[in-house]
Amino acid sequence: MMIRWNKKLKGLRCYIYLLGWLGLLLVALSYWRAEHTSLRASHAPSRRGDDESRGKWTSDDNAYGPDKPRLKKLRQLCNPAERIHAASEGRLANTAYDLMGMIVAIRHGDRGPLMSVRNLSHINCSHRSYMSGAYKNFVSAVMNASRSSDFASFAGSFSKYPVLPSLYHCSAAHLTPVGVVQHLKLGKVLKEIYINNLNLFSHPWEIDDVVIHSTKFRRTYQSALAFLHGFLPKFDVSQLRVVEGRSVSFCNNNCRCDRLALLDEKYDQERKMFRNSHPGVMDLLERLSAIVKEGPGAPDITHPGAMRDALLVYACHGHALPCVGGVCVQAEDVSSIISYEEWERRQKKSKAKHKASKLRAYGLLKDIAQTMDTMMRDGKPKFVLYSGHDKTLNYLLDSLSLPAYQLPNYASRIIFEVYKNSSFKSTSEMYRNSFYFRIIYNGKDITKFLPFCSVKIISHYTSANNVLNAVNLCPITSFDNFLRASNYFAVFNATNFKSACTLEKTSGALRQIANTGQ
Repeated sequence: MMIRWNKKLKGLRCYIYLLGWLGLLLVALSYWRAEHTSLRASHAPSRRGDDESRGKWTSDDNAYGPDKPRLKKLRQLCNPAERIHAASEGRLANTAYDLMGMIVAIRHGDRGPLMSVRNLSHINCSHRSYMSGAYKNFVSAVMNASRSSDFASFAGSFSKYPVLPSLYHCSAAHLTPVGVVQHLKLGKVLKEIYINNLNLFSHPWEIDDVVIHSTKFRRTYQSALAFLHGFLPKFDVSQLRVVEGRSVSFCNNNCRCDRLALLDEKYDQERKMFRNSHPGVMDLLERLSAIVKEGPGAPDITHPGAMRDALLVYACHGHALPCVGGVCVQAEDVSSIISYEEWERRQKKSKAKHKASKLRAYGLLKDIAQTMDTMMRDGKPKFVLYSGHDKTLNYLLDSLSLPAYQLPNYASRIIFEVYKNSSFKSTSEMYRNSFYFRIIYNGKDITKFLPFCSVKIISHYTSANNVLNAVNLCPITSFDNFLRASNYFAVFNATNFKSACTLEKTSGALRQIANTGQ
C-alpha cells in the first residue's frame, strides 16, 4: 500500500515540476513579446499620445543596423564624432611639395532646430563623453581663458556670449555638447595630419600665423573654440583674435547686391514646381507639420529642409519622435523627407541658384585668394579658419561649379591646401608658377572636378605603407584666372561685382530678366 502511494506522489511531483517549467516558459515568451513590441514602437505609429511611453531612438550604431539601410542617411546628417575621420587630407608628405598654409571653412556642430518644436525642452542634448578627459580639458581651458586679461582682445564682439553651450538643455538654434565633441574630434583629426605629419607650424606659432573668422552667431563662435582647442598645439588666447564676419557668406566688402532677391525668387519658383509635381511630399509635410510644430498657434512647416531640420533634433539625440492626438511621426517619414531633398538636388542644376551663389561667395573667394597671396609672399598666415554654416559651404561649392555633392552635415569642412614646389626654380616675376592648391570636402579630394583647373597629378609612395598616392594639384594661376572679374562675372555680362548686381530700373526689364532666368 505504502509503495503504491510513493509512486503516486512521485508522479504528482513530476506533474507539478512540468507545470512550473511551462509557467516559466510562458513568462519568458511574454517578456520577449513586450520587449520586441517596445523596440518596434520607436519606429512605428503609436496610438498613445505620451511620448515617454514609446520606445526611444538611440544614437549608437545599433540604431542604424543593416536591417535599416534607409536610416543610415540620418546618421550621416547627424555626423556623430566617431564618424569623423581623415581621408584625402594631406598626402604630400616627403615630396618636393611643401605645405605653405591651409584655409578651412567649417559648418558649426550639432545644434537645436532653428524653430521651436514639440517637446524640445524634454530632449536631452548632452553627450555621453561630457565626463571624458578630453571634454573636461576643453571645459577647463576655455573657462580659464574666459577669466584671463587677454580674453576681451581675443573674443572681441563675441565677449557677450558664453564659451560653452548648455550641458543638457536643447535650445533652438544653439550649439549642443554633441556639437562641441564633433569639433574637438575634427580639430584633433586635422592636427594629426597637418601639424604632426606635415609640420604646418615649423616654429612656435605667433599671433599672425593664425587667423579666425566667425559669423555673428553663438553656435559658430563656440564651434570655433572647440575646433581650435582640438587643432592647435597650444590653446593660447593671447595669440589669437576672432574676427566677426559680415553675413553667413563672409562677403566682406562685396555684400550689397540687388540682383540676389530676383535670383532667389526664381529659384524658389523652381523648387515649388518640383514639389507640386510630388503631391505625396506636400501631403506628408502637411501631416507632419501638425505633429512637429510647437503648438496649434505655431507657424506651419511647409519646406522640406525646415522639416528635416526640425526632425533631426529627435533623431540625433535618441529621443522619441513626437506624437499628438495619438498619431506619431515615423522614422520612415524622416527618411522620406531626406530622400526627397536629395532627389531635388540631383535634378538639373539651377542657373538661378548657381548665379546667386557666385555673387554671395565672391567676397569670401577674394579673401581666400588674397590669403593665398600672403602665404606665397610672406609665408604666413599658416592657418585661416572660417566658422560658418551649411549655406557658407554651399555658396563656395556652387560658385566653384562643382557637380552634385552631399549636403553639408554638422561639422562639415572644406579645406584649401596651399603647396610650393620646392624643386621649381623660377624668377621673381614667375614665382607664382611654383604654387598649387588642393580642395578637400569632408575628406574627399574634389580638385579634379574644378572646371577651370588643368589638374597636375602627383604620384608618390608613402613611406609608412609603401602605397602609391595620386594627388591632384591645381595651379594657383588657374584660381587667379577664375577670379579675374572679366571671367567670373561673364555669366552676368558684367566685368565687376557692382555691375553684376545692378538691375535695370524699368519694370518691363525686370520681368524680362525674370522670364529668362537671369
